[in-house]
Amino acid sequence: MRVLAGDVGGTKTALAIVEIGSRRCRVLRLERYHSADHAGLEEIVADFLSAEHGLPPSAGFGVAGPVRDGKSKITNLPWRLDERVLERRTGIRRVTIVNDFGANALGLRFLAPRQVATLAHGRPDPRGPVALLGAGTGLGQAVLTRAGGEESVVSSEGGHVDFGPRSPLEDRLAAFLRARFGRATRERILSGSGLALLYEFLEADGFARPRRAVAAELRGAPDPAAVISRLGLARKDRLCRGALDLFVAIYGSETGNLALQYRATGGVYVAGGIAPRILPALKAPAFLRAFHDKPPMKPLLAGIPVRVVLDPLLGLYGAAAAAAARRAPATGSRSRRGARRG
Repeated sequence: MRVLAGDVGGTKTALAIVEIGSRRCRVLRLERYHSADHAGLEEIVADFLSAEHGLPPSAGFGVAGPVRDGKSKITNLPWRLDERVLERRTGIRRVTIVNDFGANALGLRFLAPRQVATLAHGRPDPRGPVALLGAGTGLGQAVLTRAGGEESVVSSEGGHVDFGPRSPLEDRLAAFLRARFGRATRERILSGSGLALLYEFLEADGFARPRRAVAAELRGAPDPAAVISRLGLARKDRLCRGALDLFVAIYGSETGNLALQYRATGGVYVAGGIAPRILPALKAPAFLRAFHDKPPMKPLLAGIPVRVVLDPLLGLYGAAAAAAARRAPATGSRSRRGARRG
């Protein structure tokens, strides 16, 4: 069956026509839009569908924000979404909105082995919960459970919880964030803007002096995090290297936190736009060392697989799955596969 799938973020929105089956998902057409250039999702959908012959029977959208009763406010945009309003304005009979990381979790079953990189093999429990997190524009989190052939997803706004420092350096980082924002949260650090903040913090903390050429490049860069990660991976600048190393260590610790919170014996997946770009740094010892360093729970964490999602279309796969779950006859029962709104 063919559905419309959308991955709606604070920075970019991707829309696709997807052919989906129980275990196979194929993107037939894909377009990307800068979210802030448009007044709302309806405008983007109308532009996308203008090139289609006929409307898809159903649509699913993974959105960067909490979802309740089919409604959502995008966290980093002034957009308000409503399933019924979208159905009316687009003409699509069935529209489903789910949290973006809820959609990511639903998309996991469509990934092939080549679409993930394994950091720790562990000893996975096929019936155990699977946790998912990812840093990008923000920090998304979700958990997937399986029972009796059913999948249930619980989305989370865990990226907005308080940051827990683990060292004197991180104590000073928390104070730095509180002074600037009034509160130190995990998302302030584990996001694209967070990598730039870590660079600023280490400079202010006296870790190293900024190089003039690097400072000039950062001032003119549309995405300073990309510059910092590139120079940090190349080990060509001490401040960039320090910022990336600190980012990776905190990322590893937060991944371990999520694994413990949900006892994710089925595995943990690291998704989002940043992880594939810094994969060599995630493969270095610091990430897993921070993941495991949670006594007395080290033995539990040692058995949990950790994988990085390499496929940027994961959210679209899950949004398509959510759309397919809504494609039931009006007099019949809904699919047993779907996302719990959250």
